[in-house]
Amino acid sequence: MNKNGMDEKEICYIEAIKFAAGSVQYKNISVKQTFSDAVSQLYWYYRNFDEKKYLRVATLHIQAYLEMGFSYEDNLELFDEILKQLGTTRELKFPKKFYASKKIKLNKSQVRSMIRKWPASPHQKMKITEVVNDIISKINNKEKGIFYYKCEVTEDLYELVISTKETFFHDVARGIFYTFED
Repeated sequence: MNKNGMDEKEICYIEAIKFAAGSVQYKNISVKQTFSDAVSQLYWYYRNFDEKKYLRVATLHIQAYLEMGFSYEDNLELFDEILKQLGTTRELKFPKKFYASKKIKLNKSQVRSMIRKWPASPHQKMKITEVVNDIISKINNKEKGIFYYKCEVTEDLYELVISTKETFFHDVARGIFYTFED
């Protein structure tokens, strides 16, 4: 069990859910909406088949959704209803200290904080200042696409996704997602 009472299987399930839901971005489908639809569908199954296992799977999707940096409040009624049916609350199941969204202000120091080590090296294709400026520019200009930044020294890979529906930054190696304040 980890600090939030989850076993290794649950952790693996959540990572698989994040991976699967995250893959829809490659076809310009909203990851956030995909999660909302999946949780809603699981709740529908629960209501129609009276099987709590659908609610338990829905909570895994909610956790993955939160870990990807999306806001609980955007699906407050649905999520609260699922937790109510399970006899728990948001505060108990998803304490803020574990699932607070990583929201970043779109300024140089905040954007830089998303990126781990980026040592100066002749092997780097971009300097860290160029990476930070490129991210800010692409977001400000709403340049749609999926952009990758790779640190040649550490081999860390980062992904910036900008679509008509959402924008987020993904630290691939650490599985951390960031969204940006408006």
